[in-house]
Amino acid sequence: MVGTCRYVCFLNMVKIDVVCPLHRADGMIDAVIEGLKAQKNIIFNKVVFPITKEEDDLSVVIRKITEAGFCYFLVPLGDFSHSLTRQTAVMEYCESDVVVMISQDVRFVDEDALSRLASVINETCVYAYGRQICSQKTIERYVREKNYGKESLTVSAADVENMQLAAFFASDAFSAYHRPTFVTLGGYDSIHMMMNEDMYYAKKVIDRGLQKAYVATAVAEHSHRYTFKQLYNRYRATGKWFAEHPEFDDYKTTDSGLKLALYVFKRALREFNIPVLFRFLPDMTSRYLGMKKGKEEKR
Repeated sequence: MVGTCRYVCFLNMVKIDVVCPLHRADGMIDAVIEGLKAQKNIIFNKVVFPITKEEDDLSVVIRKITEAGFCYFLVPLGDFSHSLTRQTAVMEYCESDVVVMISQDVRFVDEDALSRLASVINETCVYAYGRQICSQKTIERYVREKNYGKESLTVSAADVENMQLAAFFASDAFSAYHRPTFVTLGGYDSIHMMMNEDMYYAKKVIDRGLQKAYVATAVAEHSHRYTFKQLYNRYRATGKWFAEHPEFDDYKTTDSGLKLALYVFKRALREFNIPVLFRFLPDMTSRYLGMKKGKEEKR
């Protein structure tokens, strides 16, 4: 009976490859490796770390990666690209049908996060992303609540008319790909992108009659602390990206920035979160002005 149980459990496990780009990750690599090794119901075929190469000494990070049984490749800092680097990792280093993407600052909430995300991938649902939460009492906490709900969903071409631009929302901070489909579709079409490569690929998937999933039960902690200048520059880059990709122009923003701002404000009031209420106006203004400036720059 014990042998049968082990056999059945093994059959239910998902074999995956993992891609995790690293940049100045000396203080993060231990947590990344420990988080991966703590995951259950997963068989790791390969864990690949693309590492940006600068003047920093990478020997400690590389030693920890190799001692863990994982692999890496170096990318000169000037050549790093959120799209091209990931595309190289998937096409040239990965082998499994399912490839999970994570960022170095993601922390899994429980030991089944990877298996829940990877298990939805098949030849029809070829791309999925998990739920991201922020435990810190910041504006980002409420933004993630709004963008990553508690209900899972699957999106196909039939949903685009109703969902509009939101149909293509995704995040490679915690996502899973069907590698054979990724290869067949040409990945990110060898286009250099420093953001939104996930959204770009999600549109390709849906346009070709395939499905994208949001898996709310696969949960990871992911948070940042941006200054107002960093926030402005980030949204400026986002606005510029959309201006460079007119294929998204035909879709409406059904969940506007105003709705997001109101949601954040109401949640902060309800929790009497004074630091967020003080930061609210300059934070939201930085986002709005950055996005506006970015879109204008490419006209």
